[in-house]
Amino acid sequence: MGLEEIREARVEKLKKIREARINPYPAATSRTHAIKEAVESFDQFTDKRSELFLAGRVIAKREHGGSAFLDIEDGTARIQLFFKKDSLGGKDYQFFSETVDIGDFIEARGTLFKTKQSEKTLEVKGWGILAKSLLPLPEKWHGLQDVEEKYRKRYLDLLFNPELKAKFAARTKIVEHLRQYLIANGFMEVETPVLQTIPGGANAKPFKTHLDTLGLDLYLRIAPELYLKRLLVAGFERVFEVARNFRNEGMDREHNPEFSMLEFYAAYWDYEKLMSFLEEMLEHVMRGNFGKTKIKYQGKDVDFKGPYKRITFSDLFKKYAGIDYDKSDEGDLKRKAEELSIVIEKSMTKGNIGDEIYKKTARPNIVDPTFIINHPLEISPLAKKLDDDPSHVARFQLIAGGMELLNGFSELNDPMDQHERFEAQEKIAKKLGGEEAHRMDEDFIEALEYGMPPAAGVGIGLDRLVALFTDSRSIREIILFPLMRPQREE
Repeated sequence: MGLEEIREARVEKLKKIREARINPYPAATSRTHAIKEAVESFDQFTDKRSELFLAGRVIAKREHGGSAFLDIEDGTARIQLFFKKDSLGGKDYQFFSETVDIGDFIEARGTLFKTKQSEKTLEVKGWGILAKSLLPLPEKWHGLQDVEEKYRKRYLDLLFNPELKAKFAARTKIVEHLRQYLIANGFMEVETPVLQTIPGGANAKPFKTHLDTLGLDLYLRIAPELYLKRLLVAGFERVFEVARNFRNEGMDREHNPEFSMLEFYAAYWDYEKLMSFLEEMLEHVMRGNFGKTKIKYQGKDVDFKGPYKRITFSDLFKKYAGIDYDKSDEGDLKRKAEELSIVIEKSMTKGNIGDEIYKKTARPNIVDPTFIINHPLEISPLAKKLDDDPSHVARFQLIAGGMELLNGFSELNDPMDQHERFEAQEKIAKKLGGEEAHRMDEDFIEALEYGMPPAAGVGIGLDRLVALFTDSRSIREIILFPLMRPQREE
């Protein structure tokens, strides 16, 4: 029977339910216990012959003459229901038999017992429909070969894939542990604007929108950084935000246009202190979630026990790209990029090209957590210059499993230096058409002129971190509803 025929048959059953003056989608249920409670306290309920109301989705249905066995799930556990014509009465049993399908939500009243096969079961004395399903559930969802279809119909993928559901449960716990650790260390959680007049805090192409009321062009934030640093100016010493960010860029295993980040900032810290804090925090999160610091990612051991290795950007570049970044000019890097089949865009500067070479040659080879430190000034417009080498900045990235997990630095709090950096970025945007160049933000400069204490801050890619911790090859596996191209455009 085809899908449309099945749907038509179920619509007829829906009509039959309504004709019996029964609401097939009631607002309330008589459920007294979650299935997990019934299973775990089974002996207690059977000893007292307690009557329970259970509810859930029908996962399986097996009829044998005047009786039927159903399996239902409610999100906490699964249990078997036993329907018997003699107990329900012929009319009620027939109505059940003719109207209930796999996928429907029902409630059932009865007492618990064990079958001859020792299966915990509820003997049904009464039942009711809670939601009639019109489309059949896939019988073997794991056999579906179209991976993109799984992302589009994530609700079905989650329903039949307990391993995937466990990943999202782990995601919740990971974020919870991060949040609790920051709060325990004196950080205050805040919220900053998602709609911004100037997109700042990162080099990225923003999404643009328009506010009719004020006749104003706005942007979805690419990062909360500049607003969080305004709070340091305001006198808050330690702040953090779990933020949804938006970047109008490519999509791959490490990128989604809408993504989650954890950003936090601490006054009177520098990037050295921040790196030490991150080592302690990530080790704490690993132990809290997994009871250990070592995990497997794509077949390789990754150990988050600190301290982590540290290597400068220049040394790493020389090791894997085979050339000296600091002694090379833009032409040298372009030639190296061409050797590596890296596409060079008009707007790319020496720093941008070098960054792409680093991503292709070095980053995939870093398995255990490693801090890449002291990046070129040109690609770090918000970080403080190193005192002994002003062509590089006090910045770090943490790489593990071949992925960049976070990016942080000693924050630039010199308003005149920051103004010059923004001007340099503006020139790149105007001269070369770089849509990812950082924009001039005069309001932020003014805030710095009132004085911002020395500080360090970091942005952690939560999607990547969870993907690594759960051994997921792509961040799409741990985003509940990743952006998908429509199957059919009207």
